[in-house]
Amino acid sequence: MQVIDFTSADRIMSEGHTSKGDQPKWKQSGNWYKADHMGYEALSEIIVSRLLTWSNADDFVVYQPVFIHYNDKVIPGCSSRDFMRKDEMLIPFERLHRAYEGRGLAQALTKFDSPAARIAYTVDFVERVTKLTGVGAYLTAILELDCLTLNEDRHTNNLAVLRNEETKEFRLCPIFDNGLSLLSDLNDYPLTDDLYTCIERVQAKPFDSDHVEQVTAAEQLYGRQLIFRISHGELRSELNLLSEAYSPDILQRAERVLLEQKRKHSWLF
Repeated sequence: MQVIDFTSADRIMSEGHTSKGDQPKWKQSGNWYKADHMGYEALSEIIVSRLLTWSNADDFVVYQPVFIHYNDKVIPGCSSRDFMRKDEMLIPFERLHRAYEGRGLAQALTKFDSPAARIAYTVDFVERVTKLTGVGAYLTAILELDCLTLNEDRHTNNLAVLRNEETKEFRLCPIFDNGLSLLSDLNDYPLTDDLYTCIERVQAKPFDSDHVEQVTAAEQLYGRQLIFRISHGELRSELNLLSEAYSPDILQRAERVLLEQKRKHSWLF
């Protein structure tokens, strides 16, 4: 596996793009690189993107495994191509709402009593100010993915649109930023803890703390979106490709999480 040396390179600091710490990341030659920080975030990014290749999704970021040399250590990480085109700027929903409404989206959502109302408000706002269509289907697909993979970090700063600064036209981002899925934060979900207890502790974002509640609300509004077509054997083969970087315990944990989630949410398959 390739080793990328960032010994003398400056990290890029996040601006509110995660709620659980600052994952080391760098940009070089049109690629983004991220190193594991709290557990096995890179494995999660890679496997979730591989899951999407076994689905009907057509616009998502593909992550590849790498080792990253940083702080006198060689750390598992992942790389991806920069998905922004010439003259484009990434604008999180949070910032977009603040620019047009004078306050952040997260604050605005607190006035609604149900996940359905929060989702509908978000979709209506984004479509109104960007002139985009299909935002409801797009958001539903993301929430379906998050429900399957137990993503606990889908807040209003990593839901985003892209704006061309020359033409002022918007487009939807590809699906990205899935590192805090699959119980990858080993501080909160140690490998020694019971798997089912860990799964029950996961809280969703940003429309409800329960993944099933928010995805059910989205599907009732905009219909089902994602279909996955991957067998147990194919999943295991994908995980085994990462055996150079991760221990059998971690690979087994990720496999067990996905099999349990597949059992619980079989309607996605």
